[in-house]
Amino acid sequence: MDNYATAREKERSNAEMMGQKRQEKALREFKQVLNDLIFMLQSASEMETVYMYWVNRSREQFVMETKSTVFDNVMFKDRISFDKHFLDEFKDLDEPTAIEVGEDIPASALNHYYSEVPVKYITLLPFVNNGETVAITVLESRDHIFTENKSDVIYSYINALRNVLNTYLEISDLYEQQDEWINYEDCLTGLEVRCHRTELVKKLVNTIQSFLYDGGVSFITRGMDNWYNVLNADEAKYAPPIGMKMEERSLAYEAAEQGEAEFAIHFNNNPKRLSPRELNSEGATLAIPLMMKDRRQGVVLVYDKNPLIFKESTKHKLINLVRIAGLQMLSNNPKLDVDSSVFANQYEAYLPELWEQTINSELYRLNPNSSMQKSWFGLVTLSNLPELRTKLRMDQLDQMQKDLITSFNPSQFGYNGILGYNSDYVYSFLIQSKDEDAVKNWSKSVKKKFNNSFELSNGIHIETGIKVGFVRLDSDYTDSYQVLKNAKSALSQALKSNKNEAV
Repeated sequence: MDNYATAREKERSNAEMMGQKRQEKALREFKQVLNDLIFMLQSASEMETVYMYWVNRSREQFVMETKSTVFDNVMFKDRISFDKHFLDEFKDLDEPTAIEVGEDIPASALNHYYSEVPVKYITLLPFVNNGETVAITVLESRDHIFTENKSDVIYSYINALRNVLNTYLEISDLYEQQDEWINYEDCLTGLEVRCHRTELVKKLVNTIQSFLYDGGVSFITRGMDNWYNVLNADEAKYAPPIGMKMEERSLAYEAAEQGEAEFAIHFNNNPKRLSPRELNSEGATLAIPLMMKDRRQGVVLVYDKNPLIFKESTKHKLINLVRIAGLQMLSNNPKLDVDSSVFANQYEAYLPELWEQTINSELYRLNPNSSMQKSWFGLVTLSNLPELRTKLRMDQLDQMQKDLITSFNPSQFGYNGILGYNSDYVYSFLIQSKDEDAVKNWSKSVKKKFNNSFELSNGIHIETGIKVGFVRLDSDYTDSYQVLKNAKSALSQALKSNKNEAV
């Protein structure tokens, strides 16, 4: 198996290297043809200087491709700003044009000549592609205008240039497509690993993120008696907060409900990706259900401000990546009970392995200059556990744990957050909010619910208090282990005092 994998990797590496060499060869040949075309154009036109600039509109520059001249006092710049070149006023030209030095432009504008300007007549040949001028060929002469009696040469040159460029673009596109599928094979191979399912979800969202330009990937799954966003890709932009609840009529809801991928372009912020409470929905979103033996275990939300990236081939790839991830999770753990959530425990609290991945991702995504979401992680427990454990039967204690998860849920107090399992009767929480006092206000609201006796869903009343210890995620932390260690310290302080503690 190892030898097969090594051979497969070597074959892929050789294919990539050959593809890259072919592309480099095609580019060299394309540039040589352009160089030859300019030389032949100079000869056929009997002009002293001929050169071609590409029009780079995104950087507002003219970019030199090639030139041919009989003069010695000529020096062209490889790149020059629009406003520093006389071609600036002709950059939108769409047909051959003749101009005269001294009449239409001053001699000083031809600053590629030094000491003196030896030419008087200039002919401009624009190359237009898809309605936009992308290149300009300039012919300069001492004593005649090229366009007067050589129109057949002009159009032969322009047609040759168009054919050469189209051929090069087709060849480049073929090589890019070849590389694209090689890269996709690497993506699939990256998911074929033995690891915990939560780690595989992290690999999945980060892999899909690499397909995007201006968007992100989020993972929504069951827990806390509903569906919540529990993980964002490390590089995700415009991601919904951790703990945002999936609402009906959202795209994620439709994907989870139907068990099939749903795609939508957002018009006027509709449809919503996840919830009416999210920020503006722009661009387009693909919601892909994560299926295991026909059971919906999650939704992978893929969104980008540019809807054009969601080509049919790209959507097919992304859907297949999610499918492969689901199959790999089952392969890694064939006895996995898919009739209940595989990312939460029997009390509906999210698994420690999941919230550890979430903390690591949110630490990576920290932006100290952002005024948006802040994140807090902490632990919450009961103040009189020994008393309750001797008073209640095991089945009643189990019911109490389920009821506590429901009671602590941040969403019922208007906050985005998730609850995880740390140990028996000790639960982790991750809350995100713009409100600096979010965790303090949430903990006050939870404590208020327990001021009087608390009724469990089986009718039993318990007398208890709530203890909370938490930390704010910042750049001082490198991983979830450090965060959990400090949160435990904060909870320990809270248990020894009558306060909720933060460190």
